Amino acid sequence: MSIFSTAYAADGATQAAQGGDLSMIIVLSICMVAVYFLFMRPNAKKRKEMQKLLDNLVVGDEVLTNGGIAGRIVKLPDNKEYVLISVSSGVVMQIKRNYVVAVLPKGTLEAVAVDSQKNK
Repeated sequence: MSIFSTAYAADGATQAAQGGDLSMIIVLSICMVAVYFLFMRPNAKKRKEMQKLLDNLVVGDEVLTNGGIAGRIVKLPDNKEYVLISVSSGVVMQIKRNYVVAVLPKGTLEAVAVDSQKNK
């Protein structure tokens, strides 16, 4: 008699596990959708905005680099990989285009230069 009750108990456990598998799949799919909307989608949006900013750079734009250096674009070489920026009179730096993080409003560099001269 104990053989039949053991077999019956194993059959009940299998049915419960199958129901648990379905709920596990539903929970995992909900988690995957949440990860997409919380992490992947905003990052893709930021990446598109950054690419748009880099594609719209023109000579004369005042930019801020990843390292905190502010300067004015003086030349955009044909290779589209580097940018030449003037950081002060007579000082021109060549940086990778990807290191430009922001385009500053016109006149920012002059305002900062005037403020630094007043503090001396």
